[in-house]
Amino acid sequence: MDVLQDIRRSRMTRFQVVAVTVALVMILLDGFDVAAMAYAAPSLSAAWGTEPVMLGYLLSASLFGMAAGSIFITPIADVIGRRWLAVGSMAVIALGMGLSALATDEVMLLVFRLLTGLGVGGMMANLNVFVSEYASDARRGSIIGIYAAGYPIGATIGGVVAEPLITAFGWQALFLAGGVMSALMFVIALLFLPESLDFLVARQPKGALGKVNRILARMNRPPLTALPELPQTTQTSGGIAEIFHGTVRFRTFMLWIGYACLVAAYYFANTWTPQIISAASGEEALGIRTGTLANLGGIIGCFIFSALAIRFKSNRLLFGALAGAAGAYVLFGVVFSVIPVAMGTAVLLGILTTAGIAGFYAVAPGVYSARARATGIGWMIGVGRLVSIVAPILVGYLIDGGWDPETIFYLFAVPLLASAACVAALSVSLRRQGAALQLAPTASA
Repeated sequence: MDVLQDIRRSRMTRFQVVAVTVALVMILLDGFDVAAMAYAAPSLSAAWGTEPVMLGYLLSASLFGMAAGSIFITPIADVIGRRWLAVGSMAVIALGMGLSALATDEVMLLVFRLLTGLGVGGMMANLNVFVSEYASDARRGSIIGIYAAGYPIGATIGGVVAEPLITAFGWQALFLAGGVMSALMFVIALLFLPESLDFLVARQPKGALGKVNRILARMNRPPLTALPELPQTTQTSGGIAEIFHGTVRFRTFMLWIGYACLVAAYYFANTWTPQIISAASGEEALGIRTGTLANLGGIIGCFIFSALAIRFKSNRLLFGALAGAAGAYVLFGVVFSVIPVAMGTAVLLGILTTAGIAGFYAVAPGVYSARARATGIGWMIGVGRLVSIVAPILVGYLIDGGWDPETIFYLFAVPLLASAACVAALSVSLRRQGAALQLAPTASA
């Protein structure tokens, strides 16, 4: 285990930077693929005459797939490794996007969006773990912030290309473009994405020593003669057992509830804002531009978080982002009727909510060991996705029932405040653990 500690405390090598960069591009494509449905929604609903309730299900389909992928597929990374799960998930995403372009009715599209979400869900938490394990201690918070920016960057690119693509070729072209890019990224990942050193050392699969030494050679480090012997308890315990053991169980639940509340609010705004603005303004293009601005704000938020994480603790930044996001949702409801001001406020929504997601990605890996990290983070994201599925569907019913959009934005400020409370409770628990570890050597002396 000493080699891992030494790597984490040293400057990042070119090999580490390349590995993290490949993962960042993969998550960027995830953002494009998931956001494609939101940008295609106005054109698709006009072409097919899709009702708001059905549109809500279509917008939630990829979220449901992401939840299932995070809960049931991501934990496989703690068994077969981070690399192969990421590569396989990319193949599923490419297939789902390509088939979405060929859908001829709502049911077919819903199934193919589920498939796409399944691949994204399997990849997203797994890549979060991968990036945190290859980042140095000094740069982990900042790199996770940049990693989290990949999703809104991809979504923003989707918004930029959506309008000309849809205008020229129809909404199907947006899904086809995502499928082609995902297939290309599958090949790149297969060639350049390495296995996680933390996984190889912690799990020690067959041939692990040789794989570890090949990676160490590419990092200009001396080879190991043997892998460290694992404690018996580590050899027999599983990832699921760890995330529900002792005080870790409380932290797990705080992560689940806090993240779920955040992404419910995030995906409501991310999926419905283009449609809501289009309906309010009577201009389809204006809705797409507002969604693009919100995702642009998300990019800014991640980079702000990344910069601040060099100096401040990630959990404190996370709490501040969540509290600020609650206020921003209320503000959006207040200024909603003034479309230009609402578009500007959408940028603020993107900054704060996506900074919050970056915060959870930065805080969560430190709660679990390497043997349970993919399971713990995968379940956090999966449970969050399950809750977030309800948001777009609920909004479809609320709008169909006559609710004003501004009132819905007021409503979603409540879960953001609940998320901030969970982060505060998690921080207290982690501080108590740190204090106990500091007192332990003194007590034994």
